[in-house]
Amino acid sequence: MKESTAKLLHRAQDAIEAADILLTNDKVDIAGGRAYYAMFYTTEALLNEKGLEFNKHSGFMQRLGRISLRQMSLILNITAG
Repeated sequence: MKESTAKLLHRAQDAIEAADILLTNDKVDIAGGRAYYAMFYTTEALLNEKGLEFNKHSGFMQRLGRISLRQMSLILNITAG
C-alpha cells in the first residue's frame, strides 16, 4: 500500500471516530458531515492506490462526476457476482 493511501485511510478512520463521538452527543448534522468525509477519504484512497491522485476536494469531485460506474469498476478491478 502506498504511504499516501495509508494516510488517507487514517484520515477516514479519524473521521469515523469523530462522527461516533458527535453522534453520542446528539450532534447528528455534524456527524453526517464527518461520515461524508470518511467515505470521501476512503474513495480517494482506493483511487489513489490505482494511480489517480487529487490535490483538492473540488478536483476529486469533478473527476468522480466524469467516471461512470463501469469505469469505476474497471479502475478498481471489481467484478459483479
